[in-house]
Amino acid sequence: MHFTCHVSRFHLMNIIIAPDKFKGSLTSFEACEIIAQAFKQVDSSVELSLFPMADGGDGFAQVMKHYRDTDTVDCKTVDPLERKINASYQWNATKQIAIIEMAVASGLTLLKDEERDPLRTSTFGTGLLIKDAIKKGARQIITNDAGTGILSSLGFQFNDANNKSLKACGENLLNIETIIPPQVIPDITFAIACDVQNSLYGPKGAAYVYARQKGANDEAIKLLDDGLKHFAAILEQQTGHDVADIPGAGAAGGIAAGLMAFFNVQLKSGVHMVIDASGIKSRIAGADLLATGEGKIDEQTLSGKVVSELASLALRYNIPVAAFCGTVELNNSQASKLGLRFVETLVSSSVTKEEAINNARQILADKAREFLKKFIAK
Repeated sequence: MHFTCHVSRFHLMNIIIAPDKFKGSLTSFEACEIIAQAFKQVDSSVELSLFPMADGGDGFAQVMKHYRDTDTVDCKTVDPLERKINASYQWNATKQIAIIEMAVASGLTLLKDEERDPLRTSTFGTGLLIKDAIKKGARQIITNDAGTGILSSLGFQFNDANNKSLKACGENLLNIETIIPPQVIPDITFAIACDVQNSLYGPKGAAYVYARQKGANDEAIKLLDDGLKHFAAILEQQTGHDVADIPGAGAAGGIAAGLMAFFNVQLKSGVHMVIDASGIKSRIAGADLLATGEGKIDEQTLSGKVVSELASLALRYNIPVAAFCGTVELNNSQASKLGLRFVETLVSSSVTKEEAINNARQILADKAREFLKKFIAK
């Protein structure tokens, strides 16, 4: 891919480094440091500004902690199969804000492959973290998931047609006939980092978009989708809230809709949350280069991921963007339209995906050095 950029040899280069994580190999913090060290090895006079990024997925809370003044709170909770575990969340007592990452109590990494079953797993453990934060006085919960398990842990009860209490999990969505809220519903606001476009059910709904990666087969996906449709009908019947057609109702795994019926819920792009918290917008205009990256640049990158959002910001000021990634599935035209003047992949004809994951640190450093040498020479 060709790009043109002229940097005077008498001008001290100002480079912003702002990658997302390289899933399975590097955190965004590690990627930042690796690229920064490599650039300094090429030109020690270069001015670097480091901004670890996240899109609302794994690592979201740690990146938000980096930009917000928070303390880590350790808490006893349960995993997706309700086995006892220890987890933590971020807490700002002054602002009464808790940042809670779904993955620490309800993530796939807590389960063996054969245990992954979205019909039976629950977000109850994440709810226990939220409950603990509320006890501390939280007025706002920033999180990146929301399930029936969260409502259950906050005192909501789900009953079937025989008025029998149901466990809050995917397989029981179709059987819910009554939702009994607690006597006192906490006065809190949820800010959920998510893809705000997902509908609640249907081909672009939560089940079809998210459930397969959580271990569901075709039959389970249909069951979950039917369950979400039924759950929406029960919510409307009981609360008068028609959540089915609200943009983002299917976000964060599907039951953002459930929270919407009982709480003040703000659905926000996870990338925009991090960008706003970081202050990177005010720094881009004066930069000579923006270096970003993530594990894979593909069609999903085009809509609301770190690389596309930062490239869009840089494009406003005609700042060149270099993207480092494990693999790329966009053609030159798509990458150029995205605002990427340079794309460098860790996987190549001589490096397999497995090798790239296992040696990501060294390969990324090599690619970063090679790139900056070319960039300066242009």
